[in-house]
Amino acid sequence: MLYNDTGVTTPAIDGECSVVDTNKQNVPSYPAVQTTSPTKTGKKRRRNEANWKANIAKRLRNSGKSYQSTKTKKIVPNRKLKPSCNDKCKFQCGSNFTEEQRQKILNDYWSLGEIEKQWTFIANSVDVVTPKHRYVKIDSDGNIATTRNNNNAFFLTISGAKTRVCKQFFKNTLGINNRPIETALKKKNNDTNISSMKDNRGSHQNHNKVDESIKEGIKLFIESIPKIESHYIRANSKRHYIDGSKAVTDLHRDYVERCKSQNLPYGTYMMFYRIFTQDFNISFFTPKKDLCDVCEAYKNITDEEKESQKQDYEKHMSEKDLSRSEKEQDKANKNIFVAVYDLQAVFQCPKGDVSVFYYKSKLNVLNLTIYDLKNNSVESYVWDESNANRGVNEIGTCVYQYLKKISATAEDLDVVFYSDNCAGQQKNKFMISMYLYAVKTLPNLNSITHKYLIKGHTQNEGDSAHSQIEREVKRQLRSGPMYTPDAFIGAIKGARKKGEPFHVNEMCFDDFYDWKSICNQMNFNLTKDEDNNTVKLAGLKVIKVQRTDQDAIFFKESYADKLFKKAIVIRRKKSYNNESLNMDLKKAYLRKPGLAERKKADLMDLVNKNLIPRYHKAFYESL
Repeated sequence: MLYNDTGVTTPAIDGECSVVDTNKQNVPSYPAVQTTSPTKTGKKRRRNEANWKANIAKRLRNSGKSYQSTKTKKIVPNRKLKPSCNDKCKFQCGSNFTEEQRQKILNDYWSLGEIEKQWTFIANSVDVVTPKHRYVKIDSDGNIATTRNNNNAFFLTISGAKTRVCKQFFKNTLGINNRPIETALKKKNNDTNISSMKDNRGSHQNHNKVDESIKEGIKLFIESIPKIESHYIRANSKRHYIDGSKAVTDLHRDYVERCKSQNLPYGTYMMFYRIFTQDFNISFFTPKKDLCDVCEAYKNITDEEKESQKQDYEKHMSEKDLSRSEKEQDKANKNIFVAVYDLQAVFQCPKGDVSVFYYKSKLNVLNLTIYDLKNNSVESYVWDESNANRGVNEIGTCVYQYLKKISATAEDLDVVFYSDNCAGQQKNKFMISMYLYAVKTLPNLNSITHKYLIKGHTQNEGDSAHSQIEREVKRQLRSGPMYTPDAFIGAIKGARKKGEPFHVNEMCFDDFYDWKSICNQMNFNLTKDEDNNTVKLAGLKVIKVQRTDQDAIFFKESYADKLFKKAIVIRRKKSYNNESLNMDLKKAYLRKPGLAERKKADLMDLVNKNLIPRYHKAFYESL
């Protein structure tokens, strides 16, 4: 069944919903979008040896094709069949092979494309033949001075049978001279394994070797750099991120200074750079949203692939446009409350231009901002990692506290939230359970609608608040380091220069609630809608809960959908009445989580060395 925005069932309308098209499966129509690929931005050049002129010429030469010499700049023609041997040849080569057969042998040889394989071809086509008669030369002392060498017999294969030919016919058929034959036989006579013949020209073993201890020292230094944690980074990402306030040159400079202070040998910048980029999967972190996977992939594929994926791409772009259009419509709707919330990039303290800070683990401070799209007011919820994590319990508690605040000042409130699609923080059954709990327990709350912005296109008004905070942090850092979360809170309060300042809520560990427990108490289960169709939470674009139907959620799988679908997520036993579902809202933490031992040791080391003023010692000891 389908429902409108008020939750009222919408009957089928003649000519609209009464007939089901079995071929189209009710797929919503999407407006056409422009599919012109955006201009590629520049990136750092990387060495691509395959495209070097010398290597291109080498590949053409080894394939028997025409090429331009990199030295003489002359055009060398492609390899062709040369004339057969004359009629006086004792093997009568010309009568054993047709021109078509010779051409096929020529093509097969040059199609090998690698000189090592061609040497192997020649070596396998030549046998050593011992002369039947030997004429020897005896010197004046009666010793044998010379002896006749062994002969080489040349063969070409036709229809699976090896046929002996003369050397001239062999060379002319393959389009070669004596040199590759001599090289192949020399390697064969030196007991070289034919299958492992290698072109050693231009290579040698006289390399300057770097002490392995220097390489290990560089690796240990890089491994000691603290990694950045951010909710923008996927949990299963194999790439690690470090503070973006330094470059590789800065890291190498600090590495050299450390080695000099310890009287240790150190590596060059190029060695450091090579190890940093090749042995580690590390990037410098800059706070930004993830790039859109769909758009980036579509931008980089061929025109033929774009044509086959055009429909999916147009659907994705249409969803993006529809979501933004709907947000603008909600902002203009005077009957609803609209806000967007997002977790800001992690702030680390102490923070400042002190080199030692970079190589110590620091305290992560988290800030969730909720931006009212109607009056541009901002509520900021701040805590550090010693008090709580950054999962659904923490995000859900902050949003619940916000709902309590706004519902206390209004009646018959319909709330609409916008956010990104982070499954670990807001797009999950625990957050939906919090919404159901809120409409049940907060008296003035009629409904909550959560609309998820399209992945890769989640830019919103909350980003402007984060940008203002980051600018204020940079401004304060000009006058000195920021040592504690209080300094960050001060930057938040002073970030907005005009209009209402950001309101900061400082959160402690005992402020957070356990929404996973609420979900379990509800027996929450979202698998099927009321028409018994499978529902996947990851594919939902809009979710709505309301006071009048506390056992169900309403949802849309596309912004193009005009009506909601319904799913019963709380199924009670028949013996239960409506008042029997009394839930116990528990605390998420019974005690302060604290910090990992290594991180606390790093912070206390900074305090003990007076790099953090002793004034803040009590704070860091309490972590």
